[in-house]
Amino acid sequence: MLVGACTNSGSLQEFWRDERTRAAVERSRVSPDPAYVRRSLALAATAVATALLAPAASAQTTGGVPYVAPPLVDAPAFTVTPAAIAPGGQLTIEYRITGRARRVRVRVDLLPTAGGPPVATLALGRRPTGRTFTAKWRPQLAAGRYTARLRATTLRRRGRARASSTSTIEIQEAPVTASSGVFPVQGPYSFGGPESRFGAEREGHVHQGQDIAAASGTPVVAPRAGFISWRAFQADGAGYYVVVHGDDARDYVFMHLRGGSVVVQKGQGVAAGDQLGAVGQSGHADGPHLHFEIWPEGWYSSKTSKPIDPMPDLLAWAG
Repeated sequence: MLVGACTNSGSLQEFWRDERTRAAVERSRVSPDPAYVRRSLALAATAVATALLAPAASAQTTGGVPYVAPPLVDAPAFTVTPAAIAPGGQLTIEYRITGRARRVRVRVDLLPTAGGPPVATLALGRRPTGRTFTAKWRPQLAAGRYTARLRATTLRRRGRARASSTSTIEIQEAPVTASSGVFPVQGPYSFGGPESRFGAEREGHVHQGQDIAAASGTPVVAPRAGFISWRAFQADGAGYYVVVHGDDARDYVFMHLRGGSVVVQKGQGVAAGDQLGAVGQSGHADGPHLHFEIWPEGWYSSKTSKPIDPMPDLLAWAG
């Protein structure tokens, strides 16, 4: 009986073991993977489906037009007026620069229309974008046609951008009028001694003009028609001085003018006999006098330009 009982007990254990196995097999047929595996598979399937559908949805919503960022700097709005000026005349420059850059460096170049490098440049410095600016300029150039180019350059070194616009201007020939010439000092005068002559020895150089001694305040006038190509002050040399570009293409220079007496501005046209200033002794001068020079090829216009002895012209104008 005990043996039989043992035998029956063993059979019962084997039976329950077989039942658990069959139940496990049945469960595997219904759900072959654990719950966490099923969740992972579901998430992966959702991600794949989303990735496959996303391009189509995007193409439908954007319309297929790609976004293009605006440039750092656009071609400037740029005008130069007037289109034609006399030599030494004034130009008015108006410009506006746009783009993503907040500030740019601006300059204007004048280039010969026939080609070549700039012959004159006006640096306008750093300017903010999105604003309109105006500048005045009196370029000192010979008559001819020129291309005015305004160039705007971003300030940063990396990825530097540049844009430009152009305009055309003409510098016209100064009208030539007949003029026998007017003596430049309108009052009693003298030519002084040998030390006042053209070519007289000076410390470190030679005298480049003729001194005309006269009382302080005596009017100084233009000997010929032309325009004022230069007006300045040199404390240790010429003092207050003026340069007239004459209708004969020569430059006439007037130095040591009395302080506060100069009545002309750079670029201004003058007729023969128009007052420029008055005799004085400004700068480095011994006594009141006018230092007068004539430059046939222009006052320091090139390395080869030089003054000539003005005495023959002065004597002809004196009559």
